[in-house]
Amino acid sequence: MNRSHGTLPASPSIANARRRRIQTALGLTLIELLVSIAVLTVLLAIGVPSFAAMARQWQQDAAIDTFVGDVRLARSTAVRTSRPVVMCALDHKTGACTPQANWTVGWMVFSDLDADGAFDAGEPVIAHRGAQAGNASLIEASPSPSEARLRFRNNGTLSGGGVKLNLTPEGTTHPARLVVLNFMGRARVANVE
Repeated sequence: MNRSHGTLPASPSIANARRRRIQTALGLTLIELLVSIAVLTVLLAIGVPSFAAMARQWQQDAAIDTFVGDVRLARSTAVRTSRPVVMCALDHKTGACTPQANWTVGWMVFSDLDADGAFDAGEPVIAHRGAQAGNASLIEASPSPSEARLRFRNNGTLSGGGVKLNLTPEGTTHPARLVVLNFMGRARVANVE
């Protein structure tokens, strides 16, 4: 027994075993590293495409939510102010309301003080949105695509009857979702069957 410290000295075989355990636990072999990288590559190859589809769906949902939110804003503003409110599709060159029923470029919501359905100087802009992310296009489906304006009367009803808007993702030919506005001006989102 070592009298100065009160402990027994460690035998040389125990000390060597401890050193060997420490040396073997310090790193990975090249084979282990390559196997880990191969497993990670396979997992990423499986997961990334499904994540990309999910991200695309989130962007489409965000575009629909923004559009429907502005429809609801236009309707509630018409009721709150007792004045007509118009939501119109924008032209990609001028940034003004367009007669084409394509909402891809963006839209504008404004109070129509003179009730003529057109944006005039001095009429307050309630919301102005540019093109939405998500490679999605909103195109009017019915009635006919002759006008790209949603006119809300001062009581919140939709002038001209109900409207259906298709949301067609870029790169596909069939619509994924349908935004339906009834004659009361209420909007809902439906899946296309």
